[in-house]
Amino acid sequence: MKDARGLFSFLASMLESRGFVTKQFNYNKFDENSKELFAVPFSVQAAILQKQIDEIAKDERYKSIIIIGHSQGSLIPTLCRNLDKIEKVIGISPFFQTDIEDLQKRYTDLADNQLDFYNITRRRRSDGSVTVIPPEYWAERFKTDVVTLYNNLANQTELTLIYAINDEVMDFNNLRLIKNTRIINLDGNHDFTNQYREDLYKTILWDLNIS
Repeated sequence: MKDARGLFSFLASMLESRGFVTKQFNYNKFDENSKELFAVPFSVQAAILQKQIDEIAKDERYKSIIIIGHSQGSLIPTLCRNLDKIEKVIGISPFFQTDIEDLQKRYTDLADNQLDFYNITRRRRSDGSVTVIPPEYWAERFKTDVVTLYNNLANQTELTLIYAINDEVMDFNNLRLIKNTRIINLDGNHDFTNQYREDLYKTILWDLNIS
């Protein structure tokens, strides 16, 4: 969701205090009554992001657009059809996990999860909500060449990837294969919660050459 469990709300507030205009939006639909989040495939997310880019690019008040993504949101700009107006992409805890065997182990190790890559997967989260994942999502995820996509993105615009040293979700071994990219390691967990967010914000300012 658009607040990224509070991470983007925090960053938006801090960046707006420095004169930035921020725009947050949802990739997925959430049912408040059932507490279910309905995930959509990467291609649908890319179309949603491209629509946001196109709308903002029409506003002449804005001279440049910077995309900040978290986890899977770091990958979605790589799938957009037109990034001509994008000055920079910053990926926080960038997504790399596409191996089916790795995913199968990860999900089956979690209690109360109904794992089915070919039908509907229901993933229970720590906050009591449930993520409902269709087979179309898994099909796109497993065929995604993440390294090639990040490298292609780095050839189109400036790319910074910030990964958390204590990330409990993502494996960053493939970072060594990413070219032409500023890669920053930072203390924190996957969501950069609590005390880690201030340093993340300062790192983003530094990456943007703002003192």
